[in-house]
Amino acid sequence: MIIKPSIRSNFFTNSHPLGCRQNVYNQVLEAKSFQNFEGPKNVLIIGGSSGYGLASRIALAFGANSNTLNVSFESAPKAKKTGSSGWWNNIYFQEFAKETKNLHKDFVGDAFSQEMKDNVIDYAKKHMGKFDLVIYSLASGGRLNYATNEIIKSHIKTIGEEAKGKTIDILDLEVKELVVTSATEQEVKDTVYVMGGSDWHDWIDTLDQNDLLNPGAKTISYTYVGGPTTEKIYRGGTVGKAKEDLERHAVLMNEMMKNKYDGEALISSSKAVATKASVYIPSMTNYISCLYDVMDRYGVHESILKHKYRLFRDMIYGNKRIVDSQKRIRLDHLEMDEKIQYETVHMMHTISNEDLLNLKGTKMFLKDIYQINGFEFDNINYEEDVDIDALSELHPE
Repeated sequence: MIIKPSIRSNFFTNSHPLGCRQNVYNQVLEAKSFQNFEGPKNVLIIGGSSGYGLASRIALAFGANSNTLNVSFESAPKAKKTGSSGWWNNIYFQEFAKETKNLHKDFVGDAFSQEMKDNVIDYAKKHMGKFDLVIYSLASGGRLNYATNEIIKSHIKTIGEEAKGKTIDILDLEVKELVVTSATEQEVKDTVYVMGGSDWHDWIDTLDQNDLLNPGAKTISYTYVGGPTTEKIYRGGTVGKAKEDLERHAVLMNEMMKNKYDGEALISSSKAVATKASVYIPSMTNYISCLYDVMDRYGVHESILKHKYRLFRDMIYGNKRIVDSQKRIRLDHLEMDEKIQYETVHMMHTISNEDLLNLKGTKMFLKDIYQINGFEFDNINYEEDVDIDALSELHPE
């Protein structure tokens, strides 16, 4: 099979296995180039197959010599379908992680389900032991309500007025107008149900009840705070309500973790990066493109791997933690620096559509979008036939 990018409405419907392998390999090489640090022995990552979850797994496996257990919902290749990028990322992480001589396990399925929680508990008790760190980095557009058998969907919408802004059409390479409408009260509740903190809390309660948390155990989830350019969506919209719920659960869990384990439950605000959802948020692609350009010019732009490596080395297991008034870890402090924000917002408001498309930061952003799906790696021949069946023989369980 010859695999070329298939994009519909700014969404990649396929992935390239060899490109996914290169993406994982590049992050592994980067992690190995940094100095090792003392970190957790056993790590559970809920949503560790891509994005910040995968970067966290690689940073800890190669930087702190951690054992890792990952739970992710992935699509296996079937017929002419290539399978999801996360499916291949799991396979190739396992390939490269063999050299660590540590235990690395993947469970593919619904992280929201009790069945998955039971499977993880059973495996941990038999093979791994108690966890020192639990990372909740789940990104899902829907969650099955097992009581009603109804799939609840999340919504990227505003609350109140609609939001208008530009976005970059990835396939056509055009800057287009994007409008996000206001959510209903039910859509807000549904988004909180899918993207809020209840499932994270369920995981920690389940591990606690099964005596699978070590003394000093920590749990962390990721959020994004951002600035005024995305406020209508991220903090003032449906996603913001979900993040508020996530942070509320962190406060509740932190009390239990501190009292029972001398541990902690943490929220970390990450920097803005290219994600599958960013193209659907008005002004977000423009913001990230301009941000990349400004941060690169100042020498403070970080790869997704370096960003998470710094979180664990410096702020979770080091003594360089930066927190705000709500006790959120502000790993995004470089992005939110006053001069970075000023120049980014100024550029957004003054740059023409043509110049935006030619901006170095935009090219960096678009390359990231393609590479998380396995495309646009210079050393991969995309005209070459790919034997999907042979590559997927060592599939995650």
